[in-house]
Amino acid sequence: MSLKQLVLAGALLLGIAQAQFASTLDPSAQELLQRVTGGGQEGPVVQLGGAPADLLKALPPGSRVIGTVTYPGLPGRGPGGNTTVYFDSSLPPGQVVKSFAATLGPTWKQATGTLSPYEAQGGFQQSAQITQTTFYRTTPPQILRVSTQVVGAVTQVSLSRQEDENVKQTIPYLAAPPPLPPGFLTLPKLSAPKGSTVNLSGTGNSSDGITQNARIETKLSRQEVINHYAAQLRQAGWTLVTQANVSTASSSIWTFKQDGRDRLGILIIAGTSPYSGTLISQGTR
Repeated sequence: MSLKQLVLAGALLLGIAQAQFASTLDPSAQELLQRVTGGGQEGPVVQLGGAPADLLKALPPGSRVIGTVTYPGLPGRGPGGNTTVYFDSSLPPGQVVKSFAATLGPTWKQATGTLSPYEAQGGFQQSAQITQTTFYRTTPPQILRVSTQVVGAVTQVSLSRQEDENVKQTIPYLAAPPPLPPGFLTLPKLSAPKGSTVNLSGTGNSSDGITQNARIETKLSRQEVINHYAAQLRQAGWTLVTQANVSTASSSIWTFKQDGRDRLGILIIAGTSPYSGTLISQGTR
């Protein structure tokens, strides 16, 4: 968690304690929050347990609203800003999205595909899958982003509305996402071992390679983890060349073809749980 997120959480807790679940933070907590996160500009406004009326009406039936954070428009981006409503739903993620699609009406369209090609790069998949769905309309120009994550029996949802000047520049890409560039590199999607917690810790890209790192917390042995991922690499068409084990790491080297070219792949699982996982795709000369 970043420093700003820690301060935000602390300010929220302070506001809850002092305001006794009032609809807005105690003025002193709100001032502290704006001073720390505002960066010299007007900071966010927090509303506990509530949401703007128009967004509240769009939420799925039975939603439990946690609160709303509103960031004002930034200098040079015109009026408006970003408002995010946080709420819980008993519906599964797919039903949450369908509820929004039905409630928003015909002026809203659902974006298809991904805005950034790097969102489709594959590799280690996080155990707690976060789904992202985007709706947009041109009059007035607005973007709604719905983010869902299942935690236990609850779907945690954030609904973000963007209505600053950048919306006009973004909507054309949502309506017609650009194709992946020629030779764009991807990795097979590797699902997490059952009962494990996997979080991405970094991704690096070069003109002819990808390196992805993940933190893997599990009760499985290191060899069981590498076997789990190796089976998925075989299904994706990778061919095992060799493997090696030392006291602190297990690794395997693979070959595969992408866009008609021979490539090398490397999978490394190191340390003890939580393990450090590394997946590499590199072109051959």
